[in-house]
Amino acid sequence: MIEVMESPYKQAVDSPSRQLLWELGRLQVTHQEAFYSRLDKETQEREAIHRAALAAAAAEHERVRRSAEIERERLDLQIEKERKRREAEQRRELERQRQEKVEEEIAEKRKEIERFRAAEAREKEAAEARRATAAVVERARLQKERQDADAAKRLADRQEAERNAAEAERKAKEAAITAQNARDEQIANATPPQIKAPVPQVSQSSREEAEHERYLEIHKRLKDLRKFLAAQASHNTTLKNSMGNVRRSIRKCVGQLTEGKGANRAPLQEIINNLKEAASVTEPKVDITMFLPSPSPSNDESKGPALLVYQLNIFAKAIISQFINEAGVAPKSADPVGTIASHIFALNEFRWKGISLIDILIAKFHVVCPVLWGRYGDEKTMQGKMRLGWWRDDKGGPWVTEQRHAERMTGLGAGFAAIALRNYEKTRLENPYPHYRFWQALAAIVNVPPQEATQTHFIVLKAMIENNETRFLDFFGDAGIVALRKALIDFPRQAADNSVAAKAVAVLPDVLRRDKKLFL
Repeated sequence: MIEVMESPYKQAVDSPSRQLLWELGRLQVTHQEAFYSRLDKETQEREAIHRAALAAAAAEHERVRRSAEIERERLDLQIEKERKRREAEQRRELERQRQEKVEEEIAEKRKEIERFRAAEAREKEAAEARRATAAVVERARLQKERQDADAAKRLADRQEAERNAAEAERKAKEAAITAQNARDEQIANATPPQIKAPVPQVSQSSREEAEHERYLEIHKRLKDLRKFLAAQASHNTTLKNSMGNVRRSIRKCVGQLTEGKGANRAPLQEIINNLKEAASVTEPKVDITMFLPSPSPSNDESKGPALLVYQLNIFAKAIISQFINEAGVAPKSADPVGTIASHIFALNEFRWKGISLIDILIAKFHVVCPVLWGRYGDEKTMQGKMRLGWWRDDKGGPWVTEQRHAERMTGLGAGFAAIALRNYEKTRLENPYPHYRFWQALAAIVNVPPQEATQTHFIVLKAMIENNETRFLDFFGDAGIVALRKALIDFPRQAADNSVAAKAVAVLPDVLRRDKKLFL
């Protein structure tokens, strides 16, 4: 507080000037007091405001501090929770890895046990296969010995019959020469002959019969091989799958064969690949000579992969089926099928010691079309039908119709020509079935005794020649002309058969003259 000084003129009332001076002093003091009083008040107010601000700041600071503490505690709890979660996850991962390791060890032990069991099973299968193969080889050897003995006996009988036939033929030729001399003498005397020379009646060659029997035996052995492999496949899954897959593939590919350059490249390659796969399966083995027309003594060197022989048999069966079902209706379709068949059996990969196994296919021709080797018989009898190649759809069932029989023989005749008339001059491969085989088949049919010729002979003969005459003449030239004259003119004229098939052969020279300008 400012002390208020007393003025000496305060009580001086005697002088107005002093009175005025005092009042002025008093007024100034009052004004100062008011000023200082206001200043003190303002100072107090500011102090109060500052104290209130300080208190508010302290409160806010405390609030922030408490919030920070709470947030720190929350973060600590969250960090602790995350730590515990990670520890739990690490424990679970460690447990999972430990469990996986245990499972892998168990699986590895199981695999090892399975491999051991599989090895034992394979060894057992191999031992069984070796025993079965040895049994089959022994049976085949015994059967072959019996067959050789029977063949020797039949050969002796047939040689005797052949000598008798040759003697009869010699006598017939002498009779024919005598008759010819008589005709020449009559011509010289300008007198026409009144009697025709007798036609010699000669039985079928015993050599051809023996050959036919050998091929029928090959066909029977192929059936035995199929049964043997089927028995092996029953307890050998790998062999069973291989047999089934290749069989289906070969049948599919043969069914896809068609005319056109390059059209059969893909199915041909697939067939070759399948047969190569079969050739790579070395067990079980089989005596290859059992499937050749001139077998040699069995030994280890004569054995080869049985699966290859089996698949070649499947291939041959598919070829025959294609000839029957397709070429029987359209004979020209036989050519690409015959080309592929000849090529497969010509490949070195599927030969045995350089020998083609095409006899597997030819054995089937002997069964389904025996007239190609001069077989004949009475078509009105069951025995005759069997000798001529008539077929039954079911064993013991009725014979196929004449129309179906004609289609079968047409397809087989055209198919045989497609195989036998292949030209291998421009390739390094060796022809597995040379063209002289066609000449032999043609001669076998034409040399059938005229009174024994049937419509089957004429159907097959026409199918062999029609569409193939150009290739036949390319091979045989002028001799081919003579052979065609004999087959298409003389043979149907001399035959007793007067069927539609015989007439179709008889008119074929006119067709060749008209379409091919070929004069017989």
